Amino acid sequence: PLSDFIGADQGSALLVEKFLGNSVHAVLVRNSAVADAVRVWHSVAHPGPLLLLPLDAMTEDAAGEPLPDALAHLVNAAAPARAWVRNLLGHVHAVDEGSAFVDARGAVWLPGTTAGPGPLRRRAELAELRIDLARLEEARQVASQTADEMREALTLSERRVQEATEASSLAQQQARAAMEKHAEHGRRVARATKESLDAAALSDRLDARRAELGERGSALDADAATLAGEAMAREQVIAEARLRAAAAEHGQEEARELRTKWQVEQAQARARVQMAVDRERRLSQEVATASQRLAQLRTELSELAQSDSALAEQMAVWALDLETREATLSDGETSLSDAESAVRMADETLAATEAALSEVRRRSSAVNDELHHSELRFTELSGRRLAIRERLETEWKRPLDEMIAEVPPMDLDDETLKAEADDLRRQLDQLGPVNVLAIEEHDETVKRHDFLVAQRTDLFEARASLLQAIKEIDATARELFMATFEQVRVNFREIFMSLFGGGECDLRLENRDAPLDCDIEIHASPRGKKTQRINLLSSGERALVALSLLFGIFLTKPSPFCLLDEVDAPLDDANVGRFVKMLNQFKSRTQFIVITHNPRTTTEAGDAVYGVTMQEPGVSSLVSVRMKGPSTEAVPPTMSAEVPMAEEEAAVS
Repeated sequence: PLSDFIGADQGSALLVEKFLGNSVHAVLVRNSAVADAVRVWHSVAHPGPLLLLPLDAMTEDAAGEPLPDALAHLVNAAAPARAWVRNLLGHVHAVDEGSAFVDARGAVWLPGTTAGPGPLRRRAELAELRIDLARLEEARQVASQTADEMREALTLSERRVQEATEASSLAQQQARAAMEKHAEHGRRVARATKESLDAAALSDRLDARRAELGERGSALDADAATLAGEAMAREQVIAEARLRAAAAEHGQEEARELRTKWQVEQAQARARVQMAVDRERRLSQEVATASQRLAQLRTELSELAQSDSALAEQMAVWALDLETREATLSDGETSLSDAESAVRMADETLAATEAALSEVRRRSSAVNDELHHSELRFTELSGRRLAIRERLETEWKRPLDEMIAEVPPMDLDDETLKAEADDLRRQLDQLGPVNVLAIEEHDETVKRHDFLVAQRTDLFEARASLLQAIKEIDATARELFMATFEQVRVNFREIFMSLFGGGECDLRLENRDAPLDCDIEIHASPRGKKTQRINLLSSGERALVALSLLFGIFLTKPSPFCLLDEVDAPLDDANVGRFVKMLNQFKSRTQFIVITHNPRTTTEAGDAVYGVTMQEPGVSSLVSVRMKGPSTEAVPPTMSAEVPMAEEEAAVS
């Protein structure tokens, strides 16, 4: 059809359709031979009026240049039909906005009333709708991009506020930890003072006991001298009795018995003197140990005083840091309010754009509905026409064309009626078969679409709820983990300083932005060494660092039981002493079971010892020794030590 090669806007399409009339449905054919073949077919088939435009019958040179105000300038013609369009429209111009048309000869063409929009106007309307839809889609994309940028800005602001909140929370936690540490130092100072007073009282009691034992030793010496004198006198008596032994053997036996009795008493006196001397030596050792303990307590008291002053300085620094973080938080809240205002403006713009898009969609839907109703009306009329034709041919037993040919002429224009019938027939052929179940299928499709939309909405809501729950769980877990990590970090440093007597250590997160998924690095630098990782230290240093971390965790969250298997094996005597000291500090809250071969650990820190030995080949036996406290069957919940055995020793606390 010629209309497929012509493009124009709605106004120009209206003028061209008024002038061409049914000629707009003319058919382009390849050449005159094809036109002759179609003419032969037309004479046999009688399909109705048909206008053929052979391409070889008209060239652009033959058509000539169009006039300046010709209708040809209002349309865009494709290459195959350009010559015919120029011939048909190149010498015609419109008068009074299409009420009349004048050609190059001066003939005036007055068009009739058009029944409805033709294919040119339909195509022009669809083109304009596509342009409007594309423009609105671009506007919607721009608005969506703007809204995304605003959302990203809002997300960034929320992240900054969250970081500031976390920093503030961390500072508060550090301040609380500092207060707790200060209180703990105060308790340790009070405990050290009490222990110092107890040690002084014990020293006084030991001095009094020592003086008492000295007096008793002197008395025993005097008794021994007296008994020695008496023994000598008795020996003289015995000598005299021996001189008289020949006279009376019974008296000799009595003298021998008396001598034996005094010898036994002398041996008992000597044993008592030896016991007194041993007890005096043990008391002297206890007095020396108490004096050494008193000196250690005084040293720890001075260290605690220094730690208290350093802690006060650190608290001042933390307070200044807290003020700085609060100012940062205020700036973040201001940025958040600005971002929220921008997001509201973007939402308003997006709403206006969506409203315009909805209006265009409504107009497009109205046009589609109108076209659908027209198609349905045309289908109905075509069906009625076919039924009438079949009924007439059945009743009269003659073709409808012959009967129409015999009908006398009417007042209406025959060409107009034929053109309209041809137009309707062509449109009917173009429509093809009609689906009578389209309405039911459309209703089912709409119901299915509504159901899927509802399911999609539920899925989006569930996904949003799940993401919110995950976000809250991550935030809570992150906050708890960071609080515990910082507390363990502080305790780790404190225990490390106590075990190593100085140096530096630290726990670090590889990625502080994702603390729940990253690794933890342990850095330790004993006194006199550079900061390095734990795998670069010696075995003894690694053992002490591991014990520092373990006891640091126990300070944060104590455990009722702890099993230590040969942890003191790589330690020297000095470090074993620090390890035993740490066990004594923690055994009031945790019961330790220590497996070791070091006798110093068992004797200095143990309350009860369990050892496995093999007194006979192939027969193992368990030996238990209680180092402190009353002898009972049950083991009290205090620190235990071990006694070296032939095979293996174990301590239970």
